[in-house]
Amino acid sequence: MRSGIFNKKNLLSFITLFLILSAAAVFAQNDAAAPADNPALTTDELPSDLGGWRVEDYKPYITALKDLEKLTKEYSDNILNQAVDEYSKGIDILEDMNSEVETTKQFFAKRRNLSERWYWQEIDRKNQEKRQIAKLKYEAKGKAITHFTRAINLMDQVLNIEVIKDQAFINFQISLFQSYVSSQYDIHNLKPCIPILEKYISINETTKKDIWAYRYMASCYGYMEAVLKQYRNNGNAESLSIEFKQKKNKALLTAAELQYGVESTQYKHLKEVVEFDEKKSYQINDFK
Repeated sequence: MRSGIFNKKNLLSFITLFLILSAAAVFAQNDAAAPADNPALTTDELPSDLGGWRVEDYKPYITALKDLEKLTKEYSDNILNQAVDEYSKGIDILEDMNSEVETTKQFFAKRRNLSERWYWQEIDRKNQEKRQIAKLKYEAKGKAITHFTRAINLMDQVLNIEVIKDQAFINFQISLFQSYVSSQYDIHNLKPCIPILEKYISINETTKKDIWAYRYMASCYGYMEAVLKQYRNNGNAESLSIEFKQKKNKALLTAAELQYGVESTQYKHLKEVVEFDEKKSYQINDFK
């Protein structure tokens, strides 16, 4: 009798232990299978506190939180590397252009050894050389500008303060702006140069005193002044024309000051010309 009771107790204990071990095995198996069943949980980009959220296809409507990632140094370094790559491509195009120009000049110089009986033949040869070189330069600078523009757009995405204040970043920004402006200007595309030049002189004290920046600015402002003068019947265009005239004159005076000094004859003469020019504009407007 006692043996039967003992066997029954043993059997119940065995069943209980078996159920406990089976349940533990099931939970362990489920835990091990969770990452495989939901690959999104293994993605480094997802937060660790997902809970029951299934965010693998989440696209933020408000990007303010996502944009905070752009403040990291890693993000800015990556963007800067892309900008440097675009800049390098543009510079390579310009250097290849210089080689092609030199080859073209040598080609036409050899042609000069041929017998040119008439003066017009020499003039025709020189004109052909000028046209061919101008075409090479225009096409190459147009292609280079595409890469410089991409680089500038990428630079605008660099937000990390540590990267922005780094001297290497500043030096690269200066070189990029210089290459962009000079290339745009050479193909007579002056308007896009203005915002870049204005950003350029605000980089540091060195760029603020760069005489070439003000030479380019004076020409670009003068161009915009001349374009807007064509719309005399438009009051807004006329006021903008006067504004560009004032900016042009200020850039001219700054360039003269940097090159000759405020006490120089050149600066004083230019100042008189500028003052007369602006006085004439005011008198015309008063008359109207």
